[in-house]
Amino acid sequence: MIEGSLSRRYTRAIFQLAREAGQEEKVGQEIEQFYTAYSSSELQGVLTNPTFGLDSRKNVLVQIVEVQQLSPLTGHFLSLLLDRDRLTYLPSIVACYRRLLNEVEGRVEAKVVGARPLEAGMLNRLRELLGGISSREVVLQQETDPGLIGGLLVELEGTIYDGSVRTQLEKMKQRIARGY
Repeated sequence: MIEGSLSRRYTRAIFQLAREAGQEEKVGQEIEQFYTAYSSSELQGVLTNPTFGLDSRKNVLVQIVEVQQLSPLTGHFLSLLLDRDRLTYLPSIVACYRRLLNEVEGRVEAKVVGARPLEAGMLNRLRELLGGISSREVVLQQETDPGLIGGLLVELEGTIYDGSVRTQLEKMKQRIARGY
């Protein structure tokens, strides 16, 4: 997802405030928690719909903040986004906040895609290997794609390591087509 300068600006502001309060991790989790509810329900339609008055939308937001037991800092931040009609930037704010937090904590995100879910032992071994490559703690996200047939596809710091059977078969097909 491409993040605009506005998203980065809002993210840096909330991150700095959370850091001053010693709540970087907590605020990040709360923003993600709110975003999960926001994106997977009718809440998004209600909070971004100008047909509902700003006061009505604020009341809904306050109730959600209370139900989710979010900190005042997160509640004020979400209220600011609502006031300035910036809730549409929430997906990129969440991603940018996670990246900032990982950077400060010395972590890096990686994604592994396999034909089927990997066992816990294999995930831990892969996390260690990737940690050796990046010299940082690795936060691993796992996805499945049966179309890979077998093998793994790993993305780490913008580099893709493709060891999937699908890719190997495609390369073999191209070599045969060229007559090699």
